[in-house]
Amino acid sequence: MSTVTRESSELTSECVNPVLGATKSVFEAMLGCTPVRTGLALKESTQPKYEISAVIGVTGRAIGTIAVSLKESTALEVLYRLVGVRADEMNAEVCDAVGELTNIIVGNTKAKMEELQLSISIPNIITSSGHHLHYPSKVQPICIEFDSEIGPFAIEVGFASND
Repeated sequence: MSTVTRESSELTSECVNPVLGATKSVFEAMLGCTPVRTGLALKESTQPKYEISAVIGVTGRAIGTIAVSLKESTALEVLYRLVGVRADEMNAEVCDAVGELTNIIVGNTKAKMEELQLSISIPNIITSSGHHLHYPSKVQPICIEFDSEIGPFAIEVGFASND
């Protein structure tokens, strides 16, 4: 991607540790499990790893997107652990739970990056195999893969300077 600048790659890289810390603390506090990072790589495809994604736009001194992508079985377990409700398939309650989990992770990430004066959007939920996420043209996202006792998931994060 020739439009990706070194500065945007560095900014995205600087977001990794706040995302990791927020993810770990939210999963431990809200879901009673500890996620383990299993991978970290530049995102080359527009297709998320799993079939449900919650996407939050970020603006401020940086612009970008944070997306949490979960395997369906992981999303079903998120609903159960957050509110004690079992579901056998994707439904509005599962989507709400995934959106709320993502909102908390991104909110905690935002708090760790105060110098960027970030604002976040409400989560948008996408459920289907093979969906695609497109980032602003000057953003090269990173995919952070995790495993946990409730199942696998991934977080995509990509930022660019808004100066």
